[in-house]
Amino acid sequence: MRLWKLFPFLLLLVPSFAMAQIGLYGEFSTTDIRAANEPEIYGITFGGFDEKSFSRHLAFLSVGPDFRVSLQSGSTGNSNPGGEPAQSLISVQGGPRVAFKLPVAALHPYVEGLIGGVDSQIGEVVGDTYFHKVAGSPPGTDANGGISLSGQALGGLDLKVRPRVDWRVVEVGYARLFGSSGSPSLGIVTFSTGIVVRLP
Repeated sequence: MRLWKLFPFLLLLVPSFAMAQIGLYGEFSTTDIRAANEPEIYGITFGGFDEKSFSRHLAFLSVGPDFRVSLQSGSTGNSNPGGEPAQSLISVQGGPRVAFKLPVAALHPYVEGLIGGVDSQIGEVVGDTYFHKVAGSPPGTDANGGISLSGQALGGLDLKVRPRVDWRVVEVGYARLFGSSGSPSLGIVTFSTGIVVRLP
């Protein structure tokens, strides 16, 4: 995979965390590619968010940036005869996060809007032929993997289980991957759960 091609997105997003009080998280995710004959894929997501920036005067609301990297791959049910995983998605995304502080519960609901880049390779078997394609390429055509622009809307719920540890009960995301040269966009639905560690 050409992970290094996503590095420019990293450089744009990392400075927003300088001198910030942040939360770090790791998630296990299952992803449904909204295309014909594409089974679910699985992977991990890790990242961090700033809960303090821009919110010193809002007791019930926290606004700040979130930055994440997601690694999804594999499907033995639709595998490449050459041995590679039939599907893989590597994404680098960032954007604003809004969290709501409930006064009587250890629950932290939040919503996010993220943009970034995705290195996508999605396999497809048509008849006895395997096609290696990128998001948005027409069915039954071969294409090399490449970087797609992506946008994603997310919502989730964190539950405090220790003074600085939350259980990310659920996070649901809907993303669009936009192909090049006018090719159609591709929808992706992701469900995740994980652990959040809040730093002092």
